[in-house]
Amino acid sequence: MENQALTGRQASPSVAGYRWWSLTVILLATFMAILDVFVVNVSIPDIKKGLSSTDGQVEWVVTSYTIAYAVLLVTGGRLGDYWGRKRMFLWGMTGFTVASALCGMAPSAELLIAARVLQGMSAAMMIPQVLSTIQVHFTGRERGIALGIYGGVIGLASVAGQVIGGFVLEWNIAGLGWRNVFFINIPFGIISIVGSMIVLKESRSDSPFVKLDIIGLSSITVGLLLLIYPLISGRESGWPWWTYASLALAALVISLGLAYERHVKKKGRVPFIQLSLFQYPAFTRGLLVTLAYYSGNAGLYFVLVLFLQQGLGLSPLASGLTFLPLGIGFAVSSMLAQKLVKAFSEKVVYWGAILMLVSDLALIGLLYESGEHLSKTLLYLLMLLVGAGQGVIAPPLLQTILFRIRQQDSGAASGILTTMTQISQALGIAILGGVFYTLADHHGYVTAFRDALWVLLALGTAVLIGLMNLIRLHK
Repeated sequence: MENQALTGRQASPSVAGYRWWSLTVILLATFMAILDVFVVNVSIPDIKKGLSSTDGQVEWVVTSYTIAYAVLLVTGGRLGDYWGRKRMFLWGMTGFTVASALCGMAPSAELLIAARVLQGMSAAMMIPQVLSTIQVHFTGRERGIALGIYGGVIGLASVAGQVIGGFVLEWNIAGLGWRNVFFINIPFGIISIVGSMIVLKESRSDSPFVKLDIIGLSSITVGLLLLIYPLISGRESGWPWWTYASLALAALVISLGLAYERHVKKKGRVPFIQLSLFQYPAFTRGLLVTLAYYSGNAGLYFVLVLFLQQGLGLSPLASGLTFLPLGIGFAVSSMLAQKLVKAFSEKVVYWGAILMLVSDLALIGLLYESGEHLSKTLLYLLMLLVGAGQGVIAPPLLQTILFRIRQQDSGAASGILTTMTQISQALGIAILGGVFYTLADHHGYVTAFRDALWVLLALGTAVLIGLMNLIRLHK
């Protein structure tokens, strides 16, 4: 994918005076966008009941946002380079706020899904401007600090989504229930819009505008929908012939799309996907590890909420707080990851994967032994260990994937990697959610969660094997 234009004119003295206020405003928007990937998870049982929706529909409520966000990220970056980063940020933030209101007012699951797509599209318009703005207005040590804060905000939002969602549902302001999960975005969105109008300065790329590869974008989007739709909706339909036809057609459409991308490159134009990056074995294999890692994480977060609320009968707040140990483990270990790599070599990521696997196995064993009487203390401890394992892996994995990429290709590579993480999350929710709902219908929630963990264990094993292969390439 094309470089998301991390270049631009040098900030003027007046811009420099506002840069930290600018960072505060754009990071508020970042927090909201990432929060909305996860805040809905804890609300799923309430949404399903309130809208009388099916299992497949509530899965789409989560994945529709992620897919729209993923496929338009790079396009949002390019538009910001050409039309102005402040302008695109304001459009995206305004769209996101309006879409949040539409989500909260949705009278049906179908309209909620449509509003979530609009939310994801809006997030894809504003989030690329955040990194671009940091790159333009910060240099040297301050840029490193700003990027570190940006990474911390993303990590915090990922965990806070579950907890904040639990608190919002517990308070039940004005008796609006799950709708408050979306309405809470509105005041923060307005603050971010007004703040952006005051403190953000416009910037654009000096490079000429590059024509968007609409056919490449469309083929990848359609291929993903053809892949994910039967995975989510096939179970409720009894897996008719069209589900298998859709999966086969997905492979065909994506293959044709990639062939078209090669044609675009030969013609001297800029393709949606920069296929030359796949000549680097570490990049290609690293994306496969990313697929297993992030799909497993997102799938776990989704089915764990269902198990806690529908299987153990916990309140939304109690289930949200169960993610707190996981978030603490992730935050601490991810901050220590680089020091651990320096002290013990890159092989420390193996122990992160092993810690995840051991924790998953221990949880499976506890479920066999205790069932719905599972000790909450032991569950919290295992979530802490899972989070610690995830955190040890994430930073070194991303650095290893991008290590041999040329500087001029770093933006395009980062775009592919970021998009892959979002696509992986959608696939993880579709696959583990499908396994969970299928088993829950016939064998109950304990068995459903336990057997979904076996799928997670297989993904964790793939992560470990992939990491071993990747580290060997990196030497």
